[in-house]
Amino acid sequence: MRYLLVISLLFASFSCSNTTEKGRMINSQKLSYLISKKDKTLVYIWTTWCSGCRKTLAETLPRLQETIDASEYQILLIAASKNKAEVDSLVSNNALQVNSYFLDFAGPDKGIFQNSGIHFLLEKTFPNDEIFTRAIPVFFLVDRKGKVLNKKLPHSYDEAIYLLNR
Repeated sequence: MRYLLVISLLFASFSCSNTTEKGRMINSQKLSYLISKKDKTLVYIWTTWCSGCRKTLAETLPRLQETIDASEYQILLIAASKNKAEVDSLVSNNALQVNSYFLDFAGPDKGIFQNSGIHFLLEKTFPNDEIFTRAIPVFFLVDRKGKVLNKKLPHSYDEAIYLLNR
């Protein structure tokens, strides 16, 4: 009986974590829905091996998070990585209190596989806009209707906040 209880508890915990992980996976429909929730959305697509991504996560995004008007703007982080522990560590260590999601893509955490996943997501969500230039990170601004307002936001805080305040 004890073994049955332990097995049931293990199964329940794996089921819950799997549900949570599935809830953090992003696709075109979910991205469109999340964008529709605020007037403007800063979308940041990144990966763990990118030093520029890490710098933006540590320096620019936390300052933007403190500065922008949360009633008008939101920040969405989309990690093109399968290393969920490292992604969560980087997000929490930088005190980012934003929506953090994972991009589902085929293959390992390598450039070509991540690039294909990013390209597919953005092409499907924004078919008339060429946002992705095969360079990671991808940082852009979109309105609630899905209109891309800026295809390439700067990665420095001063330049980004200047653009947002124009």
